[in-house]
Amino acid sequence: MEERAYESIRQMQGSMGQINVANPDAFERANYMKVLRSWRPDPTGMLLR
Repeated sequence: MEERAYESIRQMQGSMGQINVANPDAFERANYMKVLRSWRPDPTGMLLR
């Protein structure tokens, strides 16, 4: 935080939002791909209802 002169966690979080990036569509796709890569099957083998 000091290196980038952030005064708070909230300020840091705000600067990482989709609205503040050069290519919002690429940002959205990258986050969607991250979610897909994090998927794991249910270890119990049961479907959630």
